[in-house]
Amino acid sequence: MACNLTINFAQPASVMIQTLKSKVTAQGGTAEGDETAGTIRVPLLGSHISGSYTINGQQVNIVIDHKPFLVSCKQIESFLAGNL
Repeated sequence: MACNLTINFAQPASVMIQTLKSKVTAQGGTAEGDETAGTIRVPLLGSHISGSYTINGQQVNIVIDHKPFLVSCKQIESFLAGNL
C-alpha cells in the first residue's frame, strides 16, 4: 500500500531538502534529488522505507511505495511533518 503525503514547509526549498537529506543519511539511508524532485530510502525494522518526492511551491508531495507492514502512513507523515 502506497502512502501519498503532502507536507507544508516554511523555509526555502533548498534548506528543506538539505534537512531531509541530513535526516535520511543520519539514519543510514540515501536521498537523491534537488529542489524539484528526488528519491529517498531509509532502512527500518529489518526492511526499508522508500519513495519519491516532488516540490510544488511550499509543499512537498511524498509517495512512499515501500514500507514495513507495522509502520502506518500516518506515523510516517507525523515524523516527517515534525522533522522538515
